[in-house]
Amino acid sequence: MMRSARYGGIMLVLSIIAFIVPSISAQRWKLEFGDPKAKVKLEVFYPLGFGGHEWVVEYVKEIVKAHPHKVYAVVIDWSTEQGARELGKRGLSCGAFFINGKRTVKVNGKQVEFIRTPLLGGWTKEQLKRAVAEEVRRAYGGEEVARKVEGEKKQGVKVLTVFVPCAVAGPYVDIKHMFEERYKDIKLKEKIENVLVLAKRLSAGETPDLYISVGEREVSEIAKKRGIKGGDIVKVARSRLSLIVPKGNPKGIKSLSDIASKHVSTIALARENTSIGYCSRQVLERLGIWEKVKGKVVYAKFPAELKGWVQQRRVDAAIVYHPCLYEAHEVGQRPKFAEGVSLVCTVPSELHDEIPVVAFVMPNSRNAPCAKKFVSFMLTDVAQKAFEEWKFEPIKMRK
Repeated sequence: MMRSARYGGIMLVLSIIAFIVPSISAQRWKLEFGDPKAKVKLEVFYPLGFGGHEWVVEYVKEIVKAHPHKVYAVVIDWSTEQGARELGKRGLSCGAFFINGKRTVKVNGKQVEFIRTPLLGGWTKEQLKRAVAEEVRRAYGGEEVARKVEGEKKQGVKVLTVFVPCAVAGPYVDIKHMFEERYKDIKLKEKIENVLVLAKRLSAGETPDLYISVGEREVSEIAKKRGIKGGDIVKVARSRLSLIVPKGNPKGIKSLSDIASKHVSTIALARENTSIGYCSRQVLERLGIWEKVKGKVVYAKFPAELKGWVQQRRVDAAIVYHPCLYEAHEVGQRPKFAEGVSLVCTVPSELHDEIPVVAFVMPNSRNAPCAKKFVSFMLTDVAQKAFEEWKFEPIKMRK
């Protein structure tokens, strides 16, 4: 009771200035901003501890400050144990913003779902700010903004649905824009998710027009189940592996062989049901150090967690997809090396099987000719340069 009273007293005082600073909380898995009595509640779920998500708190602070006493924000850090439980309660598998309980909101006549980063989710900070402002106007009796969709979808325009893994989001967005600029009668509508989540959705029966994957292991069983022939799976780029350590390299790791040293206690790998996990073990076996290091290995549920564990200094080293070290969270931003990590080396390709980026058109796609056109476009010089800029290796095509 005394603790509750003390916390309540603190919250009462902080409500006066809450639009400037976050409240004090004994539970580090949760950050609170703004007045708890506000009529507009912003619930935010992101793995802040994994690194690369500093923008989330920046966005929240900016929004709350723009609407003093009218917006209350709760940011759940699901890189923590308690935060992960809260994420599970909401049935989420990725980051998301909820505005008064709604994740999908109409902004300027368009339905926008505020999930993942702006780049991966296909939304912008300005759209989020407009959506919150509109909710504030509704809640506080201000003028409502009701915009109608200008015109209807142009007749004859084909809309392709594409499943895209997060790791390929950077080059995909660039290639999509170039493709739509060239082919005015084709538009792409993508679903960007973790590669394992997408594989599960495809296995469960969802049918996009086009599917993109990093690695062939993730799609081999699905291809058999859905009647996709090997010749229909097209390699459009390649990924490499890299060994990374916490920034500053505290254990002094200078090569792959060094992770077998007694000074190294934890090594993070992806699980072997993924291409990166399977190939990471191949690397260690071909170097002859697997038996020495296997007792140090900790496995991530999703490959995307590996980099975050290194940034948090929870592990001494990790083997990751090289392109994942270069990221952007806003549309238009260019690749930028991840903060909080140091690159030891890029793994020689002869130490593991090839890890291709593959694309295939679903057999029952109604837009198969257009989907095949996009696959072919991914092999053009301009598209291959986009892959290269995002640190993938281009596929060298015969002319």
